[in-house]
Amino acid sequence: MIEHVHRIGAALALCLMLMACGDDYFVPSMKQDYLTAYSSASGELESVITDKGLRFPVIADATHSRVKADSLVRVVCNYTEETSSEGVTGIRINALVSAVAPVPKAADTFKEGVKTDPADVLSIWMGLDYLNCILEVKAQNGAHYFHFVEEQVETDETTGHRTVSLLLYHDAGSDLQAYTQRAYLSIPLCQYASDGVSGVTVRFSLHTYEDEIKTYTFEYSPTNTN
Repeated sequence: MIEHVHRIGAALALCLMLMACGDDYFVPSMKQDYLTAYSSASGELESVITDKGLRFPVIADATHSRVKADSLVRVVCNYTEETSSEGVTGIRINALVSAVAPVPKAADTFKEGVKTDPADVLSIWMGLDYLNCILEVKAQNGAHYFHFVEEQVETDETTGHRTVSLLLYHDAGSDLQAYTQRAYLSIPLCQYASDGVSGVTVRFSLHTYEDEIKTYTFEYSPTNTN
């Protein structure tokens, strides 16, 4: 199954609201981050882990999101840190979308072949067991499909260091290159940290609108947080 882009648009372009109390004004400290969210048996978002490794319970979720029960999902979220009436510090979710975050798979598992329609990287950085990426994609109103192709995995048996080469799968279909929109992706990496691997070099490549292949290289130090 190939996951498609979730366009955030105005949903995460939230304005901070001023809360008045006499002559004093309070501006909530709104944050926008990639988070790993965990669901309850009912599918409600129960807790999150930030990319700094901090875990918070979800005190309130204005989006009323529901996902698969007892699972984890990768999300992009606007939230505030708050303290509940019981004195528990947690987060209030104000806006949220799922990030495109499938586990990379080998090229020969894509039944219709690997699609490499162009995209440009707006920003890319290491998160907690994930490589986060915001892409700029030229689109009109068609569905764009994304995945990650595992091109090569090599492990140095002496040092225990592993090198992983990944390629962006992007199928724009017949959509016109009309407007620049953003796609939010997050590549899971913890599966490469098994078997006593000491560290991982991740090389992520994609085809750009400049008709070139651009590669980004990062060092991943595995954690046991998840």
